[in-house]
Amino acid sequence: MNKILISESFLITQEDFVNMQLEKRSLTVPKENKIIFRISGIIAIACGTAAFINIRDNIYQVICWFILIVIGCYVLSYYDVIDKAILAKNAVDFYKYNQKDISSKNIEFSEEEFKISDESHCMNIPKKYIYKICEEKNTVFVFTDIENFYYIPKRILSGQQLEIIRNYK
Repeated sequence: MNKILISESFLITQEDFVNMQLEKRSLTVPKENKIIFRISGIIAIACGTAAFINIRDNIYQVICWFILIVIGCYVLSYYDVIDKAILAKNAVDFYKYNQKDISSKNIEFSEEEFKISDESHCMNIPKKYIYKICEEKNTVFVFTDIENFYYIPKRILSGQQLEIIRNYK
């Protein structure tokens, strides 16, 4: 018999969708990219500041060093501030545009499979075909392969249910 471990129904809120988009980005952007951007930004700021202090023969040089500092600030803060703000804005816009199509979702974790459904679709994924499960601050991702996933807002899960999911694989 296929014992059901977790069964929940929920409606995706705008906040859930924005959190999922932000947390998905943090999972998919390689840490090396973030490190390279941060180091590049620091180098640009340092070089621009040093040049600004030492080489000010004319206004064009001052403007160039100032632009280098601004570019360094942009690159340094890209993944931590700029990308998150753009992604959150786009997620809100997408959610609002598609809000009429959002329906209640049902999830089930049983001993044999993960099941997610709404009023028009039902997906049963045998446990052995789950690639990985990632728990983030606000979202649990159930990956079926390296690119495809289903997400569950953590707000709907109890501590005991989260523990079951952590040990599911």
